[in-house]
Amino acid sequence: MSAKSLAFVIADDPAYLLWLESALGSGISFTLAQPQDASELLRRLQQSGRFDLLFCEFEDYNAPERAALVEAVVDRIPDLPVVAIGPSESASTVLTAMRAGVRDFFVLKRDDTKLAAQVGKLLRRAGTASAVAASSSGQGRVYSVLGAQPHESVAFLATHLALAAAERGHKNEKVLLVDASMPAGAASIFLNLSPSYSLLDAVNDVHRCDATLIDTAFTKHGGGLYLLSLPEEGLGRPLIAEDDFGRLLQVFKSLFSTIIVSLDGQAGTPLLRAAIGQSTRTLLLTDQSILKSRQSKYLLRALRLEDTPLDTASLVVDNYRRRLGLEPQNLAELFDLPLLATLTSDGVSRIQAMNSGESMFALAPKDPYCDGVRRLLSSLVTGETVAVEAKSDGLLSRFFR
Repeated sequence: MSAKSLAFVIADDPAYLLWLESALGSGISFTLAQPQDASELLRRLQQSGRFDLLFCEFEDYNAPERAALVEAVVDRIPDLPVVAIGPSESASTVLTAMRAGVRDFFVLKRDDTKLAAQVGKLLRRAGTASAVAASSSGQGRVYSVLGAQPHESVAFLATHLALAAAERGHKNEKVLLVDASMPAGAASIFLNLSPSYSLLDAVNDVHRCDATLIDTAFTKHGGGLYLLSLPEEGLGRPLIAEDDFGRLLQVFKSLFSTIIVSLDGQAGTPLLRAAIGQSTRTLLLTDQSILKSRQSKYLLRALRLEDTPLDTASLVVDNYRRRLGLEPQNLAELFDLPLLATLTSDGVSRIQAMNSGESMFALAPKDPYCDGVRRLLSSLVTGETVAVEAKSDGLLSRFFR
């Protein structure tokens, strides 16, 4: 090892430091400390320079206090692997430590034989994640597709944007589709995939999400994109902590070049705020119906009342038809959002694509929806304007009734 790794050890008993030094050899330099609270721990970690590992003693009597310390570190320094150490493997203590975000739990003078191998693996994983983050400079772009109410069109557009991004990207660029919208699992059905690892699993694993986890657990489509979706078999909308979801998207920005997220208004404004706050661009998807237009209006009102940043939000009108009355430009003015694109398609081809598990790109490549999605993605990436339909008057009096 050309340079020593640096480890911070939180323990009341110096025996842990002697044990770690003996078991891990001369490749790691240890610093022992007994900070009294989370703020002191963070201050010492940040002032002492770069650390590669944090070991934290967990015992039955101090588990809640130490869990709070670990949670604070993981929240502020998510790339720092935290390892729990203790005198015994009490089930409740181990569970408390793992829920707080530790990567592993080792028992004093019992796990000597596996300690070096496991710690070495953690350091390699952390190094891989850091290398990926450095190569991307944390500049992965998140594009959110938002519908006012649950509808398959939201996940359908997000799926095709993700496929178009994978099609457009370079070989070393990774694309991730995060389907957090309802109906649950729609994107996995559209892509004919049966994920064993879901979005809920990823949220629970946010503190250990790295390149290794992605390559081993995330579902990958033949088109080159990775997928996380809600479990298809779930009844009702699962609860997702908005802080963890926002933190997960932040981690993804260091591991993927493009992240497409599908959401709907029924997820609640806290979760939407977390996603929009991490998004480079947000697309509000609606159509020309009075119902969806009014629902979109109320969603925007709720988001604006909570000071959600909508300066990067734009309007996309799906399934556009001439002379229906609610024209895209009119809707854009009413929503106070710029109109980015209108999408049209052959309804039969769209249903066939949904049912067959094939994309519109493969099943109906000449359908105008395919060209529209590709131009929409190009606009998101390059900032170029997408041609939209001309403004005309229509059923506006009903919209504000």
